[in-house]
Amino acid sequence: MKVTELYKYFDESIPCELSEDWDNDGRMLISSDKDIKNVLVALDVTPEVAEVAVKGGYDLIVTHHPLIFKPLKGITDPMFVALIKAEVSVFSFHTRLDTVEGGVNDCLAAALGLENTESFCEMGRIGDIDEMQFDEFVIKVKEILGCERVNFVKGKDSVKRVAVLGGGGKDFWSDAAKIADAYITGDMSYNTMLDAHKAGFSVIEAGHFHTESPVLERICDLLLDADGSLNVDIMKFYPVNTI
Repeated sequence: MKVTELYKYFDESIPCELSEDWDNDGRMLISSDKDIKNVLVALDVTPEVAEVAVKGGYDLIVTHHPLIFKPLKGITDPMFVALIKAEVSVFSFHTRLDTVEGGVNDCLAAALGLENTESFCEMGRIGDIDEMQFDEFVIKVKEILGCERVNFVKGKDSVKRVAVLGGGGKDFWSDAAKIADAYITGDMSYNTMLDAHKAGFSVIEAGHFHTESPVLERICDLLLDADGSLNVDIMKFYPVNTI
């Protein structure tokens, strides 16, 4: 399958109409319209991911976060130059992958074992778990998502109804508070955590990377649905260190 054929498949499976107006996603870099055999899936195109793709002979990188978000005035970044020289193309599916059925937030909900899930605030998902103590639930979330640490504020002692929104979901905690016992997202500011505490609502800040990385397996599934002969690998590279 050629680069343009595969992109058409993704564009039909994850429609661009679902992208936010401020977003930039889709075809980030088309180095050539060659046949694709090897694909690397990652959350971001970092220099480390690009190096693996170039040295490993990958034809395509597919990410969640856009390779290009702000307008470029020139192609001078060594990472871009290396990708172009090696004829590595890049697709990125950002907010459309947050919203689409089976995307980021459905994958996060499934990883956490939520049942009877439905949408909230368009992108987010809400569902049920077997009722448990909130303190136990925090530990479970940390273990399932592989977080080095999580930040949280505790409202109720127990939790059954859970709202999730992977990545930067700090603006939606108050909506979640109206319909859930607890809210899990990637990024919360200090002030929004304080606001949730004052409101007596439980919030778990589990990290942007960790709340979105479950979707990487779904991207692999889409690639193999498009062409079962593809060699697809995941690179879960997280450049932030914690001590």
